[in-house]
Amino acid sequence: MNETADWMPVHLAPRDGTPIILWMIEDETPPALPLTAGFWTSSPQAGVSYWQLFGDPPRFCSDRQVRGWKPLLRD
Repeated sequence: MNETADWMPVHLAPRDGTPIILWMIEDETPPALPLTAGFWTSSPQAGVSYWQLFGDPPRFCSDRQVRGWKPLLRD
């Protein structure tokens, strides 16, 4: 079974603030458990957009740091 089959390329990720699961570039294989989740956001003052990762403290990254994405599981 291809473990990467259900991961979508980052260029197809929603850019509307919808939270998603992210497969980060430093992980060679897709995570078995969703460890990283975040959403796309923009800073109009700085004129940039980026992924904001959930956590304490929150982290930020660009598309170059993401291998793929999946929607969050919902009830």
